[in-house]
Amino acid sequence: MIVTAIFEAKAGKADELRKQLQAGASASWQEAGVKTYAVHEVIDKPGTFMNIEVYENEAAFASHLETPHVKAFLGMLDDLLANPLTVYQGKAIFTGTNSKSAL
Repeated sequence: MIVTAIFEAKAGKADELRKQLQAGASASWQEAGVKTYAVHEVIDKPGTFMNIEVYENEAAFASHLETPHVKAFLGMLDDLLANPLTVYQGKAIFTGTNSKSAL
């Protein structure tokens, strides 16, 4: 299961959001069902971040959402985000046989 989350920092909050995203990534890497957890800043939109997350399955993602670090982070978002968090959940529709076709 693939999850992409988009975070747009309020003015003056980008550094704090970046710090919290990095801390969340470090904690998430310890979870058994997390295959990939990558944080990126959008090149042409400083202060806008995107997480690309790969989970073993939907149960692993559900478990991730119940961890103390995720709950604490979600509780901070009203103070940090200019717009509501956008989350997309996806599944592969074509992976072919080439290793470059899958996350």
